[in-house]
Amino acid sequence: MKVYFLIPVLFLALACQSTTKKTPKAKAQEKTFNYSAFEKDYAEILEAIFNHDTYINRLIITEKPETYIENKFTKDLIHTFYKEGYPPGDAIGIRELFDHLNYSKQDSIGFLNQTRARDTVHIPQAIVHKYMVKDSNRLTEEERFLTKLVFHLPILTRDGQKAFVSVDHICGGLCGQGWYFILKKIKGKWKVVKYEDTWIA
Repeated sequence: MKVYFLIPVLFLALACQSTTKKTPKAKAQEKTFNYSAFEKDYAEILEAIFNHDTYINRLIITEKPETYIENKFTKDLIHTFYKEGYPPGDAIGIRELFDHLNYSKQDSIGFLNQTRARDTVHIPQAIVHKYMVKDSNRLTEEERFLTKLVFHLPILTRDGQKAFVSVDHICGGLCGQGWYFILKKIKGKWKVVKYEDTWIA
């Protein structure tokens, strides 16, 4: 009789243990990058690139511009994997970003956080009001003959004092050119400190 009495007690104890083991632990919420907090910086960065003495300046600062700006930033892929010393495809390598912007552990996490989110980041309103910004999917028949500038999302350092930006000028199926710009905040204003060609067709 005593044995039969103990069996349901043991069964109940085992059932309680299995339910406590199966209860999943609450996951810590991932912090998403707040793009809207940097809209003013993005606008000032683009303005600094427009005003720098480059080919882009001549495309944009004209009385009758023949080039429009795509209304959304492109987000670069940042690769941490390298094959034979190079990141795969057209992606930016994390090492190159370290070379351009300096390195800290916090910065490396920040670079990835800025580009991994799926959010669409639009060109700031301050730029939209001043320049010809268009959605390439909604062009009129006449606007299809214009060339376009595509800005990649500026990648900022953790302290917000340096930025890396890629830019593409598309002028046809096999016509175009690309650059990258390094900018630095000097006395509160963004300045281009370096730029280089990245591709040409």
